[in-house]
Amino acid sequence: MEIYNSEEQQVEAIKRFWKENGTSIIAGVVLGLGGLYGWRYIQDTQLENTMAASSAYTQLLEQQQKAAENPELLAQFQTFVDENSDSSYALLAAFVAAKDAVAKEDYATAAKQLSWVATNATQPEIKALAQLRLARVQNEQKDYPAALATLAVTVPEAFKAQQQELVGDVLVSSGELAKAKTAYLAAAAANKDAQNPILKVKLDELAHVTAA
Repeated sequence: MEIYNSEEQQVEAIKRFWKENGTSIIAGVVLGLGGLYGWRYIQDTQLENTMAASSAYTQLLEQQQKAAENPELLAQFQTFVDENSDSSYALLAAFVAAKDAVAKEDYATAAKQLSWVATNATQPEIKALAQLRLARVQNEQKDYPAALATLAVTVPEAFKAQQQELVGDVLVSSGELAKAKTAYLAAAAANKDAQNPILKVKLDELAHVTAA
């Protein structure tokens, strides 16, 4: 470290340092302040967008409750999803739209909404829920290969029993009873700490079948 013998030398050293580094220091301060205020602006903007999406989503739900038979409701939900695709409310809206579509037996629309959630959700639990519901819709459409493909993914541990039971349901629908029993047994094994009377009934109905 350089040692200064007088105040004059210290002053000259400070001047020299500032001359050599002053520009970069000022630039750093400006960028730092710019980043700070820029980050605050982004946060404020995101908060405003979230509040706007929340308000619009609430209005949609109110319309749904008041006029469940409104033929334009599904289109309104789709518009909301398109306009708020980067918001978690879009995922919720897509789930609600899919539920309404299933109630109307509009399985194509339901599948579209659930596919969008499965593709765009970042949380594994949300993604898994969308995949399970999509597989059920595809089973209703009698598109068994698509349903099995939808279920052929890794899901969080808490969803494995539901996943295997649904695989069994699809296989029963497609007439593959031996494979269905294997899937039901896997579901029972994954759900060993909880009782599932419906699954037990399904296994009892396949008691005469040898698992594949």
